Amino acid sequence: MELGDKRKAFEFLRRLHITKNAVSLGGMESLACHPATTTHSEMTADQLENAGITQGLVRVSVGIENWRDLLHEYTAALDEL
Repeated sequence: MELGDKRKAFEFLRRLHITKNAVSLGGMESLACHPATTTHSEMTADQLENAGITQGLVRVSVGIENWRDLLHEYTAALDEL
């Protein structure tokens, strides 16, 4: 999800409790990360732009938690931005 800028992306990540702030570990839990500073941090600004990876981008990988709990968590975190 694109949140506009890096500050908003990190604010969103800080508000998550069920979803862990981590890159994909191959588990069954929900995870979220900021690709520009984690999984794609070795890329140049041009490479990031060409790949569509912005400073406001948050990657969410949904696990097996109850979807209603996740929806509530994401909605609440977005509402607080």
